[in-house]
Amino acid sequence: MELPDAGAASPEAVRHALSLVLASDELRSSPQLATILRFVVEATLDGRREAIKGYTIAVEALGRDPSFDPQADPIVRVEATRLRRALERYYAGAGAGDDIEIAIPRGSYVPQFLPRLAAGGEVGEVESAGLDANVDAVTPPPVPPAGIAAGSPAGVPARPQKAARRLGRAVAMGLLALALAVVAIGLVTGSRDPFGLREWLAGSGWQPLERTNRLGIPMIEVRAFETAGRPPASGSSGDFTAEGIEVRVRDALARFDLLDVLASPDARPALRCAGEGASASSAFALGGLVENHDDGTLSVLLRLSDLCDGTIVWSREFDSLKRGGDATALEIGLVRDIMAAIAEPYGVIQARARARVTAAGGPGAAGPYGCVLTAYAYWRSYLPAEHEAARACLEKAVAEDRTFALGYALLAELYLDEIRAGAPSRAATPALNRALAAAEQAVELAPTSAFARRVLMDVHFFRGERAATLAAGSTALELNPYDVDIIADFGGRLIALGDTARGEAMLAQAAHAAPGMPPWVDYHRVIAAYLRGDAPGAAAAADHLMGEGYAPGLLARALASHLAGEDEAARADLARLVAISPAWGRDPDTMIARFFPDAGVARKVRADLAALGLKRHDSAAAN
Repeated sequence: MELPDAGAASPEAVRHALSLVLASDELRSSPQLATILRFVVEATLDGRREAIKGYTIAVEALGRDPSFDPQADPIVRVEATRLRRALERYYAGAGAGDDIEIAIPRGSYVPQFLPRLAAGGEVGEVESAGLDANVDAVTPPPVPPAGIAAGSPAGVPARPQKAARRLGRAVAMGLLALALAVVAIGLVTGSRDPFGLREWLAGSGWQPLERTNRLGIPMIEVRAFETAGRPPASGSSGDFTAEGIEVRVRDALARFDLLDVLASPDARPALRCAGEGASASSAFALGGLVENHDDGTLSVLLRLSDLCDGTIVWSREFDSLKRGGDATALEIGLVRDIMAAIAEPYGVIQARARARVTAAGGPGAAGPYGCVLTAYAYWRSYLPAEHEAARACLEKAVAEDRTFALGYALLAELYLDEIRAGAPSRAATPALNRALAAAEQAVELAPTSAFARRVLMDVHFFRGERAATLAAGSTALELNPYDVDIIADFGGRLIALGDTARGEAMLAQAAHAAPGMPPWVDYHRVIAAYLRGDAPGAAAAADHLMGEGYAPGLLARALASHLAGEDEAARADLARLVAISPAWGRDPDTMIARFFPDAGVARKVRADLAALGLKRHDSAAAN
């Protein structure tokens, strides 16, 4: 059957059809989709079909800046795909009896207005024809009043509506009968739960939801990824499918301790986003679209939404992806890039959650998650006061909740900073002992936590335990191969242990996925270049180190300056290092052994620091 032209239906009939769609559940809950639909329909009715492009939709409908680049930001394509799905759901359900169907064919944003014929084979014929936007138009039959099927006698409701009502009554009676049967079985067996539903619910994740609320960790749900374009030929259809990427993304997110991944939207606790009693917690939704192209390549479009205010906080297109070869390795690389952008402590989700906590009154109003944010704030500044605040907050949190595995892991890192960063100590027990106890407690509470294993690796490293360091690092990577922080941290430990080539390769892999890494990554890059005798490389990496308050950075910069023959600058950095971390002045040999457990590496560092005047005091040597 030929497709009717957009102008075949009267503007009044089209606007009536539009009002019905906009009032539906499918679009009422998605104001952005409703805005796009209203814009393209009105533009078509106004004779502006040629103006309906991705750019005009973004700027005129969505309010984007005139500098919007549709090639860099896939928001319009993603939203158009969602809109098509919403329209399909509406016309398959509540809109089945509508006189006119509004359709947006794939490959275009210009809507088509299709007559809805009487129930029968021709309805499906018109809908399937709607996929082809190049068919000549025919004149549609007269449009009957709303609620009357085409071809029905005047005043007679459409037969599909009667059938729908009969079906609804039948379903309701069936459910009632099922409920009565359950009650009857319970009475006969003497059980209030004859099918074990309570036992099933007890193990279905209900209790963890209560825990999620208490900790305040950001929540995220991964929605079904959609597909656009013709799928690949048989034989390669398993590569980069929407379902496959969606599953891998959900699996990857679940491996990060700073996120709680919801099994479904139904599992999400109620959000209190505004007004009195508003929560500082955050919740997000990640959606995706896999676009197949005629040349065999594909693009993956992703969009992260804040469920509290409905805004899109991040979107990105990964394009020109090629099938063939090792599809699993390619998918892992893609997912690792996605995780680097949204799931890491410095990624989009944590930044957005941190802003919400700040708006709600600060970390003190965010429960245990506020302590997490305080710890990461310290690792951005390395100010002693922020270290004390983070440590006190986390020590109180784990005292109140002995199952807070993440809290123990973060505490272990803070205890280590009493050695590596010169942070103040208020405890009689040695920092390394406290760090080991906290890290082991974190691993015991969360044996599948990659972050806890990574922290255990750091503790073993500063204790000089090479084999245990390598074992914990390898386990952390196995548990979460998508975490670029683990890759970079393990790489840095390998460098200090003498395996410079392998360590640098891991640093490069992490930097490729996440160019804006934390300051400790720059420290490892400087040390790697220094050990290779690469003075320009060490100097270039040292230029990226943070300011004067980061003790390891001062050490690395001093070694890089000495390698370049700039001993005056190196001595100035060493003086600042000793001021921040006095242990370097009291007992440099012990500190060198902590930072460089490999004997050969330690000898080189010790000789260079001694040449700069940093020597072991006699009082320390006598002990």
